[in-house]
Amino acid sequence: MAAKYDVAMLANQFRKQLALTSKNSSTVLSQVRQVLGTMCKQFPVEMEIHHQDLLVSFVREIQAALKSASEKLDLTLLTGTIRGMSGIMMAYGIDQDDAEMLESVYEILRRVCRKPEVEDGSVTRRGAMRSALEVFADHNALFTKFLLTDFKYWFNLLKTWVRSNNKDDHKIGWKALNSFLDNMGAAIEELKDTKEVLPLSLKFFIGEFKDILLNKGSSHKNISLAIQGYGKFAGALKKNLQEKDYLYVCQDVLHRTEQLYLHSSQKERESWLLQLPSHLQSCSLLVGQVTSPSSSLFSTLERLVVLLVDQFPQIPAQYQGMAVSAVLLCLQTEKKHGEGSLMEQVVYQALIRSCSHPAVGPLEEVEFGVVTYKSYLPLWSGLLKAHPEGVKFGRADLSEEIYTEVVKNIFTIIEKLDLTTTSVDEALVTNNTGEDAMDVDLTLSQTLANESLSETPQDLTVTDSYGFQKKAKQAKDYTVLVNLVDVCSHVLPLNTAAYSVYSSKLWYSTSLWSAEFPEVSSFYKLADTLLGMENIEEAQEDKKQIIVRYLSEVVQKCPSFQDELQLSCFTLVLNIPPAIAEQLIEELGPVMELLFHLGSSMLHIAERALIATLGWLEVLGQEKMDALLRRVIPQLRVFLATDFESSSEEVTEVKKEKIKRGPLRIDKDKLKKMKIVEKQTGVKVCKLILNLLAQVSTTYKALIFPTEEEVGTAVTAWDMKKHLKVEIPLPDMMLSLHLDGLVPIVVDLVQEAPNRKTRVAAGEMLHVLVTFMIGRTSQQSDDLAAKSPMTNLFTKLFPVLLQLSTDSDSVLQTLYRPLFSQIIHWFTKNRNFETPETSCLLECLINTICNTKDSSLKHQSARYLQEFLEWSIKQSGSGNKTHNTKSIMKRLYYLWQHPDASKRLGACIAFNGFFRIFREEKPLVSEFLLEAFASAMTCLKMSHSDPDH
Repeated sequence: MAAKYDVAMLANQFRKQLALTSKNSSTVLSQVRQVLGTMCKQFPVEMEIHHQDLLVSFVREIQAALKSASEKLDLTLLTGTIRGMSGIMMAYGIDQDDAEMLESVYEILRRVCRKPEVEDGSVTRRGAMRSALEVFADHNALFTKFLLTDFKYWFNLLKTWVRSNNKDDHKIGWKALNSFLDNMGAAIEELKDTKEVLPLSLKFFIGEFKDILLNKGSSHKNISLAIQGYGKFAGALKKNLQEKDYLYVCQDVLHRTEQLYLHSSQKERESWLLQLPSHLQSCSLLVGQVTSPSSSLFSTLERLVVLLVDQFPQIPAQYQGMAVSAVLLCLQTEKKHGEGSLMEQVVYQALIRSCSHPAVGPLEEVEFGVVTYKSYLPLWSGLLKAHPEGVKFGRADLSEEIYTEVVKNIFTIIEKLDLTTTSVDEALVTNNTGEDAMDVDLTLSQTLANESLSETPQDLTVTDSYGFQKKAKQAKDYTVLVNLVDVCSHVLPLNTAAYSVYSSKLWYSTSLWSAEFPEVSSFYKLADTLLGMENIEEAQEDKKQIIVRYLSEVVQKCPSFQDELQLSCFTLVLNIPPAIAEQLIEELGPVMELLFHLGSSMLHIAERALIATLGWLEVLGQEKMDALLRRVIPQLRVFLATDFESSSEEVTEVKKEKIKRGPLRIDKDKLKKMKIVEKQTGVKVCKLILNLLAQVSTTYKALIFPTEEEVGTAVTAWDMKKHLKVEIPLPDMMLSLHLDGLVPIVVDLVQEAPNRKTRVAAGEMLHVLVTFMIGRTSQQSDDLAAKSPMTNLFTKLFPVLLQLSTDSDSVLQTLYRPLFSQIIHWFTKNRNFETPETSCLLECLINTICNTKDSSLKHQSARYLQEFLEWSIKQSGSGNKTHNTKSIMKRLYYLWQHPDASKRLGACIAFNGFFRIFREEKPLVSEFLLEAFASAMTCLKMSHSDPDH
């Protein structure tokens, strides 16, 4: 930098300008002197040869200006000269042996720092005075021997600056007064013993502080000054007072501080909030000097620290560093005296307060002023980050002790939480209207964690893997858990060395918590945080086995989860390191297959899954990943078949379009960004796929192409007969079109297309075709329906429609959920037993419940089966009320006695879905209960030898 600007040449040029005093205005000379001072501060090596001459020159110029007999002082020139002098002193200081220079600078400061009288209006520009105060604040330690004589003058002078209503005057006054009191406290403490009981200077300051505290009419500023002053003079008081007297002073100051914050109104506490960190520091300094502090002193200190922690989010960001320093100083004081309760209580209370606010997602934006766990993150970062400069003060050791307390309290808090659940029926019967009784999603999705009681219970319940609807007994405990895990994700990585001591216990406890509460997503997020901090290669064998077993269980369970719970498990799975993935290759296959299926509609998931696969492949090689690659690569075909670049023209057109002002502008901006991000993500996914294919052999590359069976299925017609004939009248002819060939194409697009716009368009088209097909069935007579049934088409369509009703795209889900319900309502009107369309619909629902690995699809099918039974009862006549129920039950009888455990489990889930409706119909209970009971007992007997269900 110095060579770039040629500092030596610039210095010579500026010094030449200084010599031309008659040709330059005072403003130019002022700026030149400021620049030379700044150059000394920024380039001390290059300016070494100039600094002494410049300092002497500036001091003489100031002295000459102050001694001038002229009526008006050039304040502009004086300001620049003082600032130039300040820069030189910041870089080089003043030699303590140069008594003449020290005295000259001190006299300058003494004269210039005086506070002008505002009333007479003689001085309106105070730049020179403020600059002199800045020099005094930074360098008053150089003039200690003068200050010990003039302490009264400076204290009274600086108080007048502090009392000023001008913000700039007040700010520089506080800075100078704090620096002055710090210097005086240290200087008096270092004074040699004198014949006087108390040095005059100490007696003066303590008398001033005491008068302020005893005066009930003292202003906030004066009280704050007195409390901080006692802290700054703690060492001097300890040296010059007897232990009994010093203890009395300490108790008096702490009592006065406690009254200000703990025994005052809310409005008064808010007005004192910004002073709390500095007051707490003063109290800590006082207590730190006590030989054997009593428990009452530490109790008072503890209450003040907890109050500061509680109010930490309300402290402006620029003051939060001071608050953290105050907390650390209190903890350091306690450590010095060998106590232990203060740190335990402070860390526990800080964690509780961090977790007792509304839960938010990591990327969720909240309104200004809303307190969340994120508001406390600066506090934890400050407490736990070990800084090199803090080692000599014991800061590194303290951070490790705080980390230890944090980990201990994580266990304590989680063990205290009530994470039990209750069924929806029990919850509805229980009349609990207390504050703790809130209906929330069991997985505690971030957006539902603090929903109001006005929500219906059905909206906020969760269905477990066996079809039971549950909700939390204590919603606030789940809120605390969610926030605690989010805090852990930021706090635990701050000290990896201290984490290694507790890593085994954390993993063991997390695995136990997840086993006890498998549907609580927070524990999987905690495991993800722990996994990111682990070095698996260097981990102990027993801990490694715990991690492997735990991740193996998660991989097996996550396909049966849904929504936010499943997403948490997927995130954990994708972060599995290669050393562990090698042992789970066979189990990872179905999960990765499901991830890429979801990725076809959510490209960011596909991107993350590909990054994880490439990371494993790079370390393990294709031979070890054979089973995984054979399941993953065929899923990548749909991404390469999509041209994501084709959307660039549309994006350009949107940019050129004139956007109207108002709320619509925001929506269009977001839409543009979403399109651009989707395009960029799609291109990244394609590049990652090509990278993956480039790293595997030809055998695996061939898997990207359709197999002969897939090609055959694609070209095979769904039905040899044409059912969907549309006649379009034209002026000269009647044009007949058959839509049967269009249905498979549209179905393929809505299922496989990664481009959302294509999927939505295909979904809308399929919706129209299905509506048309249902309408055609209503126009067929019984004879025509028997001759030309549309069962083959419905057999192919119903599973697709059912899958789209649980699609991750909200548009498709909104389209097909009501459509499938309407289909159920239509086909349960049948008057005959086992009509083809009704049987086809029923088979689709039951087969999905028994066979699918998608948990959300399984439970949605169970809900539709419940609707099927409900509407069959509603729409049945007097003579055939049980014919559809008989169709359901005879299938369940068969499945309950099936040798395949998944079929038996599916039958139980299906029956559990509709038994509440079934039990209310006495004719159904009389006809089917006995045989259902016998089949269910047979199922239970067969399941004794089944380890999985």
